[in-house]
Amino acid sequence: MKRGWQAATVALLVIFAFFAYESLALSLRDALGPGPGFFPFWLAVIGAVLALVLLGQLRTGRTSIDAGTLSFDRAGSRSVLWVLGGLIAATALLEVLGFRLVMLLLLAYLLVLLGVRNWLAIGVFALAGSIGVFHAFFDLLKVPLPVGVFGL
Repeated sequence: MKRGWQAATVALLVIFAFFAYESLALSLRDALGPGPGFFPFWLAVIGAVLALVLLGQLRTGRTSIDAGTLSFDRAGSRSVLWVLGGLIAATALLEVLGFRLVMLLLLAYLLVLLGVRNWLAIGVFALAGSIGVFHAFFDLLKVPLPVGVFGL
């Protein structure tokens, strides 16, 4: 199983190197400060350094990775598929129903799916996550978000 972790870490290292290389095609600085390539480049560098650290730990045996952590179980796979289905449905309904309504439904769905049973907490979080985020982006940051057929 150690070989599997090493292969996965090398694959991550290659991905981070690719992103760092591609982000160099964008400007790291512009007249106002960091350019569009600044954050992708440094995140890729940090990810590559962490991958190298993990690779070193795997090589020396100084890590607490056990053999069962890369195995999949049926319940976990089912939860991932339900979350993915919710994200696909939200993407499909975003233009029709609008950001606020879709995010309200999606956040409530995800919280219930992930095991939250406090209905007050679900309601407060879903309302704050949908309406609050909409107004933060739409009104304060001037990012156009879909309002849907109901005007929500």
